[in-house]
Amino acid sequence: MVQFIGRQRELKIIKDRLNSNSSESLLIYGRRRVGKSELIKESLKDAGVPVIHYVCRKSSFGQNMSGLSQAAAKAFNEPFIRFEKIDQLLEYAYSKAVKQKIVLFIDEYPFLRGDDEGIDSEFQIAIDEWQHKSCLKLILCGSYVETMQKLVDSRAPLFGRFTEILKLKPFDYYDTAKFFPDKTCEEKLLIYSVFGGVPFYLMQLDDRLSPVENIQKLLIPEGSMLESEIRLQLTAELSKEENANFVLEKIANGVGRYSDISRDFSGSSGKLSHTLGKLEGMGLIEKDSPINARANRRQQRYVICDNLLDFYYSFLFRETTARSAMSPEVFFKSKIESLFNINYFPRKFELVAKEYLIRQNLSGKITPPFSDIGRYVYNNKLKRKNGEFDVVTQDENGMISYECKYRQEPIGMKVVHEEEWQAKELEINFYRFGFFSRSGFDENIDGERYHLISLVDMYR
Repeated sequence: MVQFIGRQRELKIIKDRLNSNSSESLLIYGRRRVGKSELIKESLKDAGVPVIHYVCRKSSFGQNMSGLSQAAAKAFNEPFIRFEKIDQLLEYAYSKAVKQKIVLFIDEYPFLRGDDEGIDSEFQIAIDEWQHKSCLKLILCGSYVETMQKLVDSRAPLFGRFTEILKLKPFDYYDTAKFFPDKTCEEKLLIYSVFGGVPFYLMQLDDRLSPVENIQKLLIPEGSMLESEIRLQLTAELSKEENANFVLEKIANGVGRYSDISRDFSGSSGKLSHTLGKLEGMGLIEKDSPINARANRRQQRYVICDNLLDFYYSFLFRETTARSAMSPEVFFKSKIESLFNINYFPRKFELVAKEYLIRQNLSGKITPPFSDIGRYVYNNKLKRKNGEFDVVTQDENGMISYECKYRQEPIGMKVVHEEEWQAKELEINFYRFGFFSRSGFDENIDGERYHLISLVDMYR
């Protein structure tokens, strides 16, 4: 039996809605493979009420209605009744729920709806009519993010009708590590840096193999299962896969500004904006603005927020020939290992440091709590210096700068003094400094004066 991992907050929210004594309408959505259906199924365990559950197919409306009709008959052990229209099914379910709690769980709702907003209107009419005289728990779930988000648009028929809306995201570094309790901290970090936090992807890893061996098995071979998953993820909502490939490869290789991405783009600016918007809506990329220049569009850059995509487009996408000509072991050694350790892995360490701080902040373990977090950019023309500080937080007292060092040796006072001197030289007033270290810290660093976090601390 597979253990259910994470999602405790979402699990409680759904269970609380299911246990209430009134009608509820839940919208639960997120990208493919993120664990939506498993979360809902876990919530329904031991519910003790009839459940009409149907997974919609990419087929005709009539075929999906036939499937829904069969699911309704099965839930109540009744003879099959063919519902031709969605309003007939909804009336049946809501009327059944007058005397008892009933769950109507429609998975992959966009396949039922298609492009017909009239289907949404039927749900809206039923909710308005029955919400005060029935106890139906309606759950609409789907992976087509753009379609699901349209359901809660202010102009949409179902706007304001959902009592709970949950958008599931991939796990962060900490919850990802729960899949691999016996791995070392470094192994956990490497797994997250490459495979990300999508539960389905993580479940493909062989726990008996090292992280590098899993990379060699699951990603490097041409046409691997996870490579196919990446393509499916893109083609599900994008009509032009080649445009997405172009954008993702550019971003993975450090070209993040719109003007720089557009320079070599073969299509129109409208097509580029459309592709960027789609990828952002799917949760695959995001706009990253410095904490000290949120409104400055010139400082804004796109980053890939899915580690598997980032790794794939950084090391594998353009290497089809080499991947087919070399063994996975030789390919990793010659094409990945050096750049991975020098550039990619330290960059992901910064990402995990940020996720750690956010986790600590949300759980009330940082005083005073910060209200913003991000990189801090500087361009001092007088001193002819420009660059950025890794991770900076903003709270009621000012800003704290966190330097991230993924090195074999512990951080000593030399690194601390360099960071303080750099800020002073640039006349940037950080009121405190923090440090993230792969290998810990020298004993002579004052842990009261500086916020010191080792890799081990991050996984406690």
